[in-house]
Amino acid sequence: MRSCILFCLSSLLLHDYFLVVDAAKILVYCPSISKSHVLLCSKYADLLHNAAHDTVLFIPSYSSLLNDYDGARHAKVWRLHNVTEAFDKELDSLANVMDDSHIGFIDRLTFDVDFWMESCEDLVKQIHRLQHLKDYNFDLAIYNDIDPCSPAVVRWLNINKTVLLSSEAIMDKISWDLGLPTLPSYVPSVEENPNHDRMSFIERMSNVYKHFQSIVVHYLQERRVLHLFRKYISLDYPPITEIIRNVSLVLVNSDEIFDLSRPYSQKFVYVGMIGSEKNNDVLPELSIYNAIQNLPDYHFVIKTTPDDNSTAQLFANCKNVDFVNWVPQSAILKHKNLKLFVSHGGMNSVLETMYYGVPMVIMPVFTDQFRNGKNVERRGVGKVILRHTVVTETFYKVIKDVLNDETYEKSAKRLSNMMKTRPFTPEERVSKWINFVLDHDTFDNFHLESNNLSFIEHNQLDVFCVFIVLPLITYYVFKRILSNSYSK
Repeated sequence: MRSCILFCLSSLLLHDYFLVVDAAKILVYCPSISKSHVLLCSKYADLLHNAAHDTVLFIPSYSSLLNDYDGARHAKVWRLHNVTEAFDKELDSLANVMDDSHIGFIDRLTFDVDFWMESCEDLVKQIHRLQHLKDYNFDLAIYNDIDPCSPAVVRWLNINKTVLLSSEAIMDKISWDLGLPTLPSYVPSVEENPNHDRMSFIERMSNVYKHFQSIVVHYLQERRVLHLFRKYISLDYPPITEIIRNVSLVLVNSDEIFDLSRPYSQKFVYVGMIGSEKNNDVLPELSIYNAIQNLPDYHFVIKTTPDDNSTAQLFANCKNVDFVNWVPQSAILKHKNLKLFVSHGGMNSVLETMYYGVPMVIMPVFTDQFRNGKNVERRGVGKVILRHTVVTETFYKVIKDVLNDETYEKSAKRLSNMMKTRPFTPEERVSKWINFVLDHDTFDNFHLESNNLSFIEHNQLDVFCVFIVLPLITYYVFKRILSNSYSK
C-alpha cells in the first residue's frame, strides 16, 4: 500500500475526568477574525461547559464570511451581528502585505496599527449593545491576544477575573506588558521571524530588530485603542497595558515539549493541543505540481477551498492526488501510511502533527508561522521553506530529504511519545487552573515586580554604574594621593 502525504493549502485553522465544582459564569470573548481563531475559542468554551460551568462563547462579527460559524458543540453561543464592515475591507489589503515573507517596519506601522482601529472604533461606538453581557454578571472572562480592542472591551464589562489566551507562542507584546524577561540573544521574536534559539550574529541582529519592531507596533496599537475608549467611554479609562497586566493567567497555545525554552512566570500555563480529536478514527502551484509528479510512489491528499478550481485543473493529469474541501485532520495524521504533512505552519496544525509523530515541511505565510517552521527544524522533525525561495528543484529536494532521512521520523516519534506521556493533559490544566482562578485572586501572587521597575532599575544600569564609577573614583583618589606624596 502506498504511503500518503497530506497537504494543507489553506488555514486549518471530551474527557470525563473533570472535578465537580460550583458552576461559574464564564465568558469566552471571541471576535470573528478567522475561522481558526473562532475554533480555538470554541474549544475552550466547550471544555469549560463540560466542566459544569455556565459558559458563553460571545462572537462579535468582524468577518462576514464567518457570520454562520461558531465551532462550538456544547457551549452557549451569543453573537453580535452588523458590528463593522471595515474588517472585510482591510482583509483585501492583507493579501498584498502577505505577498512578502518579511513585512517591513514601515508596512507594519502603516498596516498593523491601522488594520484594527476602524473595526475597534465601530464596536466602541455601539458598545451599549453589549449591555446584556454586563448585566449577566460573569465571574470570569477569557479573551484572545490578537484583537487589540478585546482587553478594553472586557474591562468595560466589569468582569473582575480575566484570563488571557495567547493563540500562539508567548508574543513579544505579552512578555513586555507582563514584565517577562525576553532576551533576543536566544528568545526568537514571534512575528514574521524565521529564527530559532540558535542564531548567528546576523540572525541575532535581525531578531533584535524584529523584537523592537513588534514592541513599537503593538505599543502604538494600544495607544490608539486607549484613545478610542477615552474618547467614547471615559477620559480616565485605564491603559491597555494595565488591563493586561492584571490578568490572573495567560493560557499559552503551545507545548513546552515542542516549544523553545525561555524564561516565563507562574502566570503562564502551556495548554497547546486543547480539544484535539485524539480518538477520531496561495502557493507556488507549479513547483508543488512538479514535485508531486516526481514522487509517483506517494499518494497526496490536498486540501483546498471550495471555490478553488484552478488548482484541480493544474493537477488534472496527476493520478496520485486527491482533492478535498475538508478532511478529518486528526484521523489522517494518525494513519499508519501518512509519511509527511505539508502546512503553512499554524500553531494548532503543528502541535497536532507533532502529537501524532508525523514529519513536516512548513511553508509559512505570516506572523508566528515563520518561527513555528524554524522550531520544527530545531526539533529535527522537519524543514521550513520560504515562499520566495521556492523553485521546482528546491521544493522537490526538501520533500525528498524529509522522506528519505529516517532521523526526521524518529525525532517526530520521540517528540510524540513525550507529548502523550506528560503528567497533565492540556484539558486538565485548563479545567483545574480556571477553577483555581475562580476560587482565588491569583494575579497578585503571580505578578512580576519587574512591572514596577524603571528602565534603569530593570536593566541594573544603576548597579553597573556604581561598579564602574567606584573603581574609577578609587583609582583617581589613590593616583592623586600618590602624586601628591611624590611631589613632596
